[in-house]
Amino acid sequence: MSSSTPATPAADQRPQTINLEDLPLAQLQKIKTQLESELQDLTSAFSQMKQAQSAFRECQTCLTSITSPSALDTKIMIPLTNSLYVPGMLSNVESVLVDVGTGYYAEKSTEDAAAYYDKKIKFVGENAKKIQETVEQKQNSYRGLLEIMQYKLTQQQQQQQQQQQTGQAVRA
Repeated sequence: MSSSTPATPAADQRPQTINLEDLPLAQLQKIKTQLESELQDLTSAFSQMKQAQSAFRECQTCLTSITSPSALDTKIMIPLTNSLYVPGMLSNVESVLVDVGTGYYAEKSTEDAAAYYDKKIKFVGENAKKIQETVEQKQNSYRGLLEIMQYKLTQQQQQQQQQQQTGQAVRA
């Protein structure tokens, strides 16, 4: 009995690069559409990351404002829903409830809550930066693709003009 082994080693399984100039305009148009879609999705994700970062900063600001000693026994409005608030009073500024996501809350000391929001702001900022870098790479690819498409269209127009001139010269 003989055992079969793969004919190609793992080192040969690198991604292949395709020269865009060799592709027809129809395929370039499909790639253009795909890049536009990816850019739109990435831009939306970047915007959402920035909104989340802003929300965490707002939470941090609120935390700072209620942790001062003068905030004790301060009258506040407590949100029950987006449009329903009830009056309340701060009786404990040493611990707070922190929204940890998907409707779950955790009681944390104000120091732990501040550290939590610092960590979240940093995490979201790093992810937003990665997305921004990817967007810039995709935009460069998109611009390069548009240049190639414009070059191919110009070539195609020149060929058509030459064919028309050749056709007119043969008729004359």
